[in-house]
Amino acid sequence: MAHDTNNRLSELYHCLRADRRRQVIKHLEQTTEDAVSVRSLARSIAANEEGVPTANATGEPYRNAYNALSQTHLRTLAAADIIIYDPKRQTTKRGSSFEIAALLIDIDTPTVELFSKSDGTDQSQESEEPDND
Repeated sequence: MAHDTNNRLSELYHCLRADRRRQVIKHLEQTTEDAVSVRSLARSIAANEEGVPTANATGEPYRNAYNALSQTHLRTLAAADIIIYDPKRQTTKRGSSFEIAALLIDIDTPTVELFSKSDGTDQSQESEEPDND
């Protein structure tokens, strides 16, 4: 049983290591909609990354976010049952492991922020490592 738990935890943390995946989870956590379009997610992520209002998240930043979500991130989250991704309809919704993934983010984010401040390092400028999965 402990081995299964360790494997599952490793899988979840692997999924959560990319900032865009964490943003997808936070977006789905904050919405009241049953399903969210990939367009909406990409626009939200591009706006966050560019520091602009969602309505202004267009052009290359939007296309980059959209392509990365469609080609990599959403499939990774779906494989771990964190989300349900329908590539034909280009929609996402919460999967069976969504709540545990959201909880890990909610617990780990303030913990990392607290320890980063106390040891004098600033982890807020972390770079996203590309996934080679």
